[in-house]
Amino acid sequence: MTAAANSAIAAKRPARTAAILACGLLVVAALAALSLDPLSQDLMNTLEPPSLAHPLGTDHLGRDVLARVVHAAPRSLGIALVCVTGAAGLGIALGLVAAYAGRLVDICIMRLCDLLLALPGILLALLLAGFLGGGIIPMLIGIKLALWPQFTRMSRSVALGVLNEPHVEAARLAGFPARTILLRHVLPPVLRQTMILASLGTGAAVMSISALGFLGLGLKPPTPEWGAMTSELIPYLADAPVQMAAPCIAIFLTVLTVSVLGEFVLSRRTRLPA
Repeated sequence: MTAAANSAIAAKRPARTAAILACGLLVVAALAALSLDPLSQDLMNTLEPPSLAHPLGTDHLGRDVLARVVHAAPRSLGIALVCVTGAAGLGIALGLVAAYAGRLVDICIMRLCDLLLALPGILLALLLAGFLGGGIIPMLIGIKLALWPQFTRMSRSVALGVLNEPHVEAARLAGFPARTILLRHVLPPVLRQTMILASLGTGAAVMSISALGFLGLGLKPPTPEWGAMTSELIPYLADAPVQMAAPCIAIFLTVLTVSVLGEFVLSRRTRLPA
C-alpha cells in the first residue's frame, strides 16, 4: 500500500467518526423530540440529578435538560444554515462582480470587505443585535454581515484565476455575454472552493448564535437555545454541573462535526495522486 493510500485512509477516519457522531446525534434528537416536552415545568423537582426519567437532569424550573438540548439543535442549526446561505449568496455574487466588473468596482467592494473584516465577526453581530433589541431577525442580519466578506474575498480570488484561463478568454472573445461566462465557467469552481468555507462558517454561526443567546440577545425565552440555557444555569453551576455542561457539549460537538465533514469534502476534491 502506497504512502498516498495510507494518507487517504487516515484522512477518512475523522470524517467517518464525525458522520457516525452526526447520525447518532440526529437519532437521539429525533427520539427525544418525539417523547419529551422542553417547556414542561415541575417546580417540585428542580435541579434534579440525572436519572432514568431525566437523563441529563432538570434545570432551575424543573424542565428536562435533555429535551431542551435536543429541541434547541434544529433552531441553532437552522438559523446557522440560513445565515451561511444568505452570506454565501451575497458574498459570491459580490466576489464575481468584483472580479469581472473592473478596477473601480473591485476597489470599492474590497475596501468594504476590509472595513467589515477589521471588526471581529461576533462583535459586529453583537452590536447590530443589541442596537435592534435582539431577536431572530437582528441576529440573522448581524451574523450575515459578519460572514459575507469572507465569501467575497475567496470567490473573487478564485474567479480571477478562472477568468485568466484559455477557455474563458476564448468565450469572451467569441462574444458570449458576461452573465453566461460567469454562470457557466466561473461560478462552478467558485462554489466548489467555498464549500469548506461554508462548513466553517456554519460552525462560526452556531457559536455566534450561542454567544448572542448567552448575552440575552438571541431567541426569546422560554424557547430552548444552547447559549441561553448556559446563561440560565450559571448561578447553579455548583449544584448542577451536568445540566450546565450539556448545552456546552452540544455546541462543541456540533461545531466539530460540521467542520470535520466540511474538511473531508474538500479533501475528496484535492486527493493526493496514488
